[in-house]
Amino acid sequence: MEESERTSIDPKRRADHLCVLVHGLWGTPAHLTYLAKALREKHSEDQLTILVAKNNSGTYTYDGIETGGERVTQEIETLLQELENDGTPVAKISVVGYSLGGLIARYAIGLLYSKGWFEKLQPVNFTTFATPHLGVRTPLRGYHNQLWNAFGSRTLSTSGRQLFTIDTFRDTKRPILSLLAEPNSIFIRALSLFPNRVLYANIINDRSVPYYTAAITSTDPFVDLDAVNIHHHPSYPKILDPENPVAPKSAQEVSSFYTRLASTSQTFLYRAPLYTVLMALIPVA
Repeated sequence: MEESERTSIDPKRRADHLCVLVHGLWGTPAHLTYLAKALREKHSEDQLTILVAKNNSGTYTYDGIETGGERVTQEIETLLQELENDGTPVAKISVVGYSLGGLIARYAIGLLYSKGWFEKLQPVNFTTFATPHLGVRTPLRGYHNQLWNAFGSRTLSTSGRQLFTIDTFRDTKRPILSLLAEPNSIFIRALSLFPNRVLYANIINDRSVPYYTAAITSTDPFVDLDAVNIHHHPSYPKILDPENPVAPKSAQEVSSFYTRLASTSQTFLYRAPLYTVLMALIPVA
């Protein structure tokens, strides 16, 4: 059985560390198979128990961050109880969220915190990949950005309204993303207990979760890659060096006006399929 589908308890397993993987919008556990296998290759079953959340699969991801978070919390609690009953209780927990799964994971750890689980468990790692922590509403001007902001939320039900921050969470009169970031909330208190908090953001070619929201930043030094030098991590060539990711090029290195013009044209052509999809979806949303 695939790691992403395994929920039964192996009596020979004595791992005291649970790692929870949470997929994103339209996702299924199969989308995290590669990650689960990579973790298993590095950590044996007597070192790490891997839970790939499955109760938010497919269209269930439309149901919103809080509903998704409640489902993941229930899955975690069920497995924790099973492990304890089996005589292999968990002492440590790590959580990994991809895209929308990162927001669902942030909600879930808040619920675990409020239920007192972190008095029994030691939080270790909290990691997100391409997660829209600031939502997906673009602050940029231009007709294509206005179309995205105006109509994008209509295609994704509750999750869409929350991602575009036009929702009102229960009786707070505030979007749920603002509550997840509230300093005194159970969500931030839970997150602060994880000593290792890491987020990964795509610097290019991510149409739905651009750099600023995945990296939680107000600036994007990668808007014009012709104007900067990229520094890759020495051990991981696909990842930038976190200590020195980027530096501006000298005047002699900066590309010419005509090169920039060609790049702008390519950007429009690159976005053309997105505009087409939006125009097709909006009438039926």
